[in-house]
Amino acid sequence: MHPDFVFLALAKDCAGTIPRFLELLATLRRNGISVTAFVGENGSSDGTQALLQRAQMLGGVTLVPTPFMADEPQRLRRMALGRERLKHELDASGIQARFVCVVDIDNVIVQPPSPAALLAAAAKLDRPGVFGVSASSRPHYYDLLAFEDEHRSFTTLLDDLARSRSDIFQYHRFFRSRIYPHQRALTSDREITCVSTFNGLCLYRAEIYRLGTYVDAAPGLCEHLVFNRHLAALTGGTMLIDPSLVLRTPADHAAQSLLPFAWRRLRKLVALSTQRHRGRSGLLAR
Repeated sequence: MHPDFVFLALAKDCAGTIPRFLELLATLRRNGISVTAFVGENGSSDGTQALLQRAQMLGGVTLVPTPFMADEPQRLRRMALGRERLKHELDASGIQARFVCVVDIDNVIVQPPSPAALLAAAAKLDRPGVFGVSASSRPHYYDLLAFEDEHRSFTTLLDDLARSRSDIFQYHRFFRSRIYPHQRALTSDREITCVSTFNGLCLYRAEIYRLGTYVDAAPGLCEHLVFNRHLAALTGGTMLIDPSLVLRTPADHAAQSLLPFAWRRLRKLVALSTQRHRGRSGLLAR
């Protein structure tokens, strides 16, 4: 099998957006672009698994069980293990694709890119020294954890966030002073060259992608940063943020004034509390 694109995605509780992802695959096929997808699913409670099982039955999507992710309490490590499993499944499949597209299929994919934009971005991988091309997003680029260039890196961002989280006013000030300005600075109508980027969707030539790894001994780093640093060291190349490959900035990453910000924070805390309660209930029921 020699598809043009292989999509790799992790999915949990994103039944509301999976149809957008499946429609993207269908649109590409209608435009004569051969695609397949590997999707890792772990413990969804909203119909995500059923949607993916139905897609697998229809062909073109391989559902990859990733229950081991639930045993890893550290989120970044959990994501790294999940993405590494998808990479392993691709390697073991024997599929020889031209391009690998690593993509988030939660609210990031509400506004999928067009086939033309995806093809144009993939063509930029033919440039000497470019090993990856990521999407931008509007109204602003959002993915600071995965970004790094010779001037900016955000490896301490999560620790800094944690120290300001106890006070909602301090927490909002942190976003206004340390996050929103960098997000705006990385939003451009011109290509941005960097060592690492992801921003919800990233393209690699398949033969280059196979050289990388998401798993690193250093804890607490974004899995995309680990992966891209590894490829940058191996290839001596760089990445591009493509201003023509545009996603919509997820609502939970959008810049907000204090009151909407506080309301969003409250809803997130309630959701986390509910999720933990369900987890404890499930353990007791076993």
